[in-house]
Amino acid sequence: MKMAEYKLQISKFIKASRSKVFEAWIKPEIMKKWGCPKELKIGEIQMDFKVGGKFRTSMLGNGEVYIATGTYQEIIMNEKLVFTHGWEGPDQGNTLVTVVFKDKGEGTEVLLTHEKLSSESSMEGHKEGWVSTLENLELQFS
Repeated sequence: MKMAEYKLQISKFIKASRSKVFEAWIKPEIMKKWGCPKELKIGEIQMDFKVGGKFRTSMLGNGEVYIATGTYQEIIMNEKLVFTHGWEGPDQGNTLVTVVFKDKGEGTEVLLTHEKLSSESSMEGHKEGWVSTLENLELQFS
């Protein structure tokens, strides 16, 4: 029997050029400033930015360390990123994140889809995390 899969979609307008917003996703020194929910901070980021390359990001907060890992599946410069996403540990599981970057007015619309989530609670938790993370991204350009 196939397990139910949950999917979330969110968008965020960033008042910056598409190339600058895209760059914030692929350069560890920039991502370190924004790439996690507000209540956490980035510890370390490792990126092998190419299709098939892996990333590993540690996030610190509440006396805990959370480690996100994944593999880049598709890269279209300044337009689209697709990568697997999971949490290091025994229940890792791999979900799929697609981020599309579109010109909109004086900035960029970031459209994020996170799919293959295992439950409604996982979907809600990830939605809360992504909304907070994208707010951090927006602050990088304000």
